[in-house]
Amino acid sequence: MNKKPGLLFVVVVFAMIILAASFNMNLGGGSVVHLRAGINPDTILYVCPITESNWNVFASAFSLWEKYVYMFFIFAAIVLSFSWGWALYQNLLKDKFSADAYKNPWGLTKIFFWAGVICTVLAVTPNHFRTVHVRGDNRNWVLCENFSEGARPVRAQAVELR
Repeated sequence: MNKKPGLLFVVVVFAMIILAASFNMNLGGGSVVHLRAGINPDTILYVCPITESNWNVFASAFSLWEKYVYMFFIFAAIVLSFSWGWALYQNLLKDKFSADAYKNPWGLTKIFFWAGVICTVLAVTPNHFRTVHVRGDNRNWVLCENFSEGARPVRAQAVELR
């Protein structure tokens, strides 16, 4: 009997998403951008304009504090390292294992990890990793599919990562 049905459900959903993405299947639809005859589709990338959303505005405001957040995380990592080292030193002095010495370092580690995850989610928008620059155009673009709303075909040589 399976004691974690939620975990099994998540694994099945991830497998379905990976298979659908691998075989270029999509749930949505839309009009497909057709290329002119004689254009090699292997040399074309599709870009869409970035639309401003609350998430993008918040992430750009959060990025102003990014330097200080990094400084805080480096400080916290140093304190965490000393905390683990002190717990290990206490166990070595007693010459026996005491799990109580590791309660505070482990609690700090969990807080540190989840704070890092939350800060990363707040700082990185969904468009962060697919934002591109098109040579000769100052607008903000993201890579998209040929059926996405506002998709435009662009020569692959004209597209650069930001």
